[in-house]
Amino acid sequence: MSFAHWCVVAALFAALAAGCGDDASGSTQVVVDGDAAIDDIKALVYLLEQPDVEILAITVSGTGIAHCPVAAENISATLARIDAPDIPVACGRNTPLGGANEAPEAFRNAADTLGGVDLPEAPDLADTSAPDLLIETLAEADDIVVVATGPLTNIAEAFRSDPTLVDHIEMMYLMGGAVDVGGNVLYGNPDAEFNIWADPRAAAEVFETDVPITLIPLDATNALPLTQYHYEAVEAHRTASPVTEFLAEYLDVTPLYGGMYHWDELAAVAATDESVVSIEERLLEVVETGGPAAGATMVSDGGRPVRVAVDTDRQKFEDAFYAAILGTSDTGIAEWEPDATLSWDGATCVYEGPDPLPESMWIRIDNDGDDMIAWLLGSYAPGTTSDDWEAYVASGETDPPDWWSELGQVLVPDGASDVWKIAAGSEVTALCYVDETRFWEVAGPRISQ
Repeated sequence: MSFAHWCVVAALFAALAAGCGDDASGSTQVVVDGDAAIDDIKALVYLLEQPDVEILAITVSGTGIAHCPVAAENISATLARIDAPDIPVACGRNTPLGGANEAPEAFRNAADTLGGVDLPEAPDLADTSAPDLLIETLAEADDIVVVATGPLTNIAEAFRSDPTLVDHIEMMYLMGGAVDVGGNVLYGNPDAEFNIWADPRAAAEVFETDVPITLIPLDATNALPLTQYHYEAVEAHRTASPVTEFLAEYLDVTPLYGGMYHWDELAAVAATDESVVSIEERLLEVVETGGPAAGATMVSDGGRPVRVAVDTDRQKFEDAFYAAILGTSDTGIAEWEPDATLSWDGATCVYEGPDPLPESMWIRIDNDGDDMIAWLLGSYAPGTTSDDWEAYVASGETDPPDWWSELGQVLVPDGASDVWKIAAGSEVTALCYVDETRFWEVAGPRISQ
């Protein structure tokens, strides 16, 4: 789970139209900095499959999902397995420049092993640190495109050492932040996106430079849920290439249950074709402190201009991304047809699907309101009445009431369209739960009157 802006002049847009980071041969020269989660790897694979992209270096941050140096070793071994070019790979530090935010250890350990996917012995890593590799690579070239898909620790350290590096970067495509939507950290922090939250000091330092950035925040990626159809498309092309074989094997050991989006993948595609996103300029700053707001990317009159992707053309993205990694425009990805849908428009929850609930089903949850919503599964205690319900709502309590036994929950941030596989059953009640004390009974046994 990917649990993440600036002075732009008119001439830059003309340069982008002509192609970012073009060298004399017409290739776009790219540096990739990420944290070796699966969406980072998929984004990297997409860029490797672009004939007009030359990746000069890959740097890995240990402050995100996977730890260093194993994260960089996994990237290096993946390059060898998919017959990619020999690209220098280096790892950075495992602690942020500021704060102590960290992904759950279970997530990090899973990323360290790539789920157990078979990898060859990793070729030797670059004989330098990630910040030093960034300095060396950026200093020797001009008009570089940086695709940043993890915490900005390495990039901030490189800029600390050599502030002139920003002059060598034509554009940084940064997957991170949440501008007009809620965050995805959920550790008592409703506003922050993981990549920024993991090292807000590094993000703030990068924001303070003049490096031009196109931000790919949750505002844009929330429209790109990963569905079972994407899994099926990769499986259908499993033997087409070393890339599809690797991805299919990874998906074999990473079942889809929900909550996954094309986060870093969108940043990679936007770096090669901005037409997949709608871009607006905003004044943004990173909030470093302040309790639950720490790590947020906030609109502020004192912020700096940032190009922000505010929406995505989902079909255009899927066509571009999957055509590249599957090697064919006939991807086989159909329009998602869930077993049930739950929609929230800011005032009412509407459920369409089987009632009573089956033992298992796929549900799409569309949150078009301004609040996080939850799909709660559970049951009422015997004798529970509507009076109990009304008293609980009136109390303003946020902890579950004594008469409700919760079996599971799905949280969907505002502006998101998410897909989940749900285990339920005919005796299970489903609730739509908004703002802590607004409930809708949407399926299953109802409260007795």
